[in-house]
Amino acid sequence: MKKLTMNKTGLNLFMINAFIYISFSLYAPFLSSYFTKAGISAVEIGILLTIGPVASILIQPIWAIISDRTGRRKDVLSLVVLGSALSIFSYYIGQTFVSFLIASILVAIFSTSIVPLSDAIILRSAHKNQLDFSKIRMGGTIGYAIFVIFSGMIIKQNSDLAYVMGFFGFIFLFVLVRRLPKDELAEATSVLEKHPITGDRNSKRSLLHIFESKQIYFLLAFALISQVGLSFNFSFLGVYMLDMGLTEGTMGFTSSIAALSELPVLFLMNRVLKKISPTKITIIACLMLGLRMITLTGESLFFVILSQALHGISFMTIYFSCAVFISQNVKPENQSKGQSILALIQTGIGSIIGNILGGYLVDSYGLRSAYITMTILVVTIAGLIALLQSIYQRKQKLVMDPSQ
Repeated sequence: MKKLTMNKTGLNLFMINAFIYISFSLYAPFLSSYFTKAGISAVEIGILLTIGPVASILIQPIWAIISDRTGRRKDVLSLVVLGSALSIFSYYIGQTFVSFLIASILVAIFSTSIVPLSDAIILRSAHKNQLDFSKIRMGGTIGYAIFVIFSGMIIKQNSDLAYVMGFFGFIFLFVLVRRLPKDELAEATSVLEKHPITGDRNSKRSLLHIFESKQIYFLLAFALISQVGLSFNFSFLGVYMLDMGLTEGTMGFTSSIAALSELPVLFLMNRVLKKISPTKITIIACLMLGLRMITLTGESLFFVILSQALHGISFMTIYFSCAVFISQNVKPENQSKGQSILALIQTGIGSIIGNILGGYLVDSYGLRSAYITMTILVVTIAGLIALLQSIYQRKQKLVMDPSQ
């Protein structure tokens, strides 16, 4: 009976993860091409795609705090999913920069919180039920890979259908979230007992104080610089492909390749993390990201496919390492807040820099030069972070063992 319950729990978590990424796959990969066809400039596209990251900094932490303080994580996640479903229709307001700006703000208020809030619930539930998070996360990868192809084919014929499809994706996700078991309110109670107003006597000191290891500083630094490159690539790949003469159908196909490249990483990550530290993994991922971006400068479908095949090792390695490290190094009552910090760094600050800087580089120097410049920037800064980490680790060893 217990095994049957665990199987049902695992399947529901798998489906929730699947429909999170299915919902985004139905419209998000095609936003930049949609804006381009509406006559929006590269700089304006960069601004529009920065709305989500800004919301990750200003709005998303509020949802996380509400989730942790009340302990009603399922209800808060349900609310942001439903809000995403309804607000997505605002993209039909008009075809101007201002109308797209309004729509982007409305959607971002809700959608940017879906992944960190769901990760907090899924990681906690997976640990409690002795389930493998990497297998659950495969739901998102497989779902995205399949549906992005079909959405690309449909959007090629009628781009306005993207948001209708996104709506139904979020509604189905809402139904799945409501099937989650009741929240453990004891976690929220323990937080409020510490401090009825702030929830934690140390909350004023630093958000990072919730982590038990200082390695988080280096992990978040690598997550930040990698996200600058990843966000730039995600935002302008569609524009670059249109410039090469490729269509939304091809975009869907190559996006599917990118998603499928995550599967080998997810199969191996648990074993790899037992042998290699998360920070070393993120260094390798940053180098692979540089290779991924420079490959695109070959400017043909072959090089686009090759670049997308590097997505798993340049993105999933960092995301998985950081999400698992955070889940293991914060207390249960801070799970949402911990994942929220990762989202703030990645989908927030990193994406803002990637979009704004990317838009400026594209408008000023062209797509190819922008990709070369961004490659140099990401690899150089990742190297500097790795050097600082090495110096820090040596100092720590000397403190622990002065004889060395």
